[in-house]
Amino acid sequence: MSVMSIRIDDEKRKLVKAFASLEGRTITEVVARLLDEYIERQRAQMGVSGREAEVQALMRLSEPAFSEWINEEDDVYDNL
Repeated sequence: MSVMSIRIDDEKRKLVKAFASLEGRTITEVVARLLDEYIERQRAQMGVSGREAEVQALMRLSEPAFSEWINEEDDVYDNL
C-alpha cells in the first residue's frame, strides 16, 4: 500500500471530516471509496471506447518509474 498526499482547501477538509465522522468512517475510507468509484467509471468508459489496452500499456510503461519511489522508510506510514 502506498501513501498519497493531496491538497484541498481547509473548508472542504473540514466538511469531509465531519461527514465521514457522522457516517462512522475515516477520511481515508471515504477517499478510498471515491477512488474505487472513479476507477470503475473510467474502466467502463475505456472499455466502451476501446482504450483499455492503451491504459494497460501506459501502466506497464510507468511501472519502472514508480519502483524507484519505493522506500523502506515509508513503511512507517503503513502503521498510522
